[in-house]
Amino acid sequence: MQRWNKGLGLGSIFLVLMMLMTACGGANKPTNTTGNEAAAATENTSTEAPAAEVEKTTRLYSTVNGDVEIPVEPKRIVAEQYLQTVLALGVKPVGGNDYYIENPYTADLVAGIESVGDRSGSNLEKITSLEPDLIITATTDANTYEQLSKIAPTVVIPFGTDATFKGVHEEVRGIAELLGKQEAAEAWLAKYDEKIAELRSKLAGVIAPTETFSIIEAGGGGVFYTFGDNFGRGGQAIYGALQLTPSEIIKNELMEVQWKELSLEVIPEYAADHVLLFSETGAAEFKESNIWKAIPAVKNNHVYELAADRYWYFDPVSVLAQAEEITNLLLERNQK
Repeated sequence: MQRWNKGLGLGSIFLVLMMLMTACGGANKPTNTTGNEAAAATENTSTEAPAAEVEKTTRLYSTVNGDVEIPVEPKRIVAEQYLQTVLALGVKPVGGNDYYIENPYTADLVAGIESVGDRSGSNLEKITSLEPDLIITATTDANTYEQLSKIAPTVVIPFGTDATFKGVHEEVRGIAELLGKQEAAEAWLAKYDEKIAELRSKLAGVIAPTETFSIIEAGGGGVFYTFGDNFGRGGQAIYGALQLTPSEIIKNELMEVQWKELSLEVIPEYAADHVLLFSETGAAEFKESNIWKAIPAVKNNHVYELAADRYWYFDPVSVLAQAEEITNLLLERNQK
């Protein structure tokens, strides 16, 4: 506080005190405003004040079963499907399908994720015990969906032949939008694109654009299959990631339906310049047949056998790893 000026007299001090008292008295003087007017003034002031923003904790997400109210930031996710994609975004579910938990490409990321069933069905009791706030599934069974929806908000995203997402980029961005992890998605995809570009450059001088590729599965019992670019067995890696050329018949027949059953007699029609051979039960008997031995790819040593436990999968993480494995196979075989 400033000191009083030494030249200030008592009269002046008295005058100043009187002015202060008058001012205070004026401030406290009752007004002629009635009670109703005062209330109205208070109400107007309240209305004009900006309302506090209420942070939303849920939002609507559009699914094949209609809009579902889901958490903005889910904390306890059960991923019956898309487990690897969720992990790629830096999110660890509390539960998952054991088939995906066993994926060798994410073995170091799944510790602590509990199994909630296998491809034959969901363990509803186990899912309930995990107290999820979001369930991600691809079930087409209405009863299963209804039961899951009673446990937690359930999002069905079709997979396989009728997949909602086609290709790595669509899937990563689609699941990221569901989980609110768009920044993580773009960071992961940037690294993915960089690695895939590196692999393509390695093959550029080894595999000509005119050389064709196809996938043959020996299913046992004389049953065989071939596949397109979105149904596993390495299809996403060779056709999508590495952009290797499908044979004409594969391009025309398989890119929509994605898989086709074949008889042994027609396999030469679907065997391209390079054949990726997939077999879970072993193909020893098949490879001894005269039909197989007569295929040009077999004669030219352009057959690459794929491990079943690694090439069933076709999530983004697996596709990236498979693209690298297939690149190495092609480089090794063509350097001999």
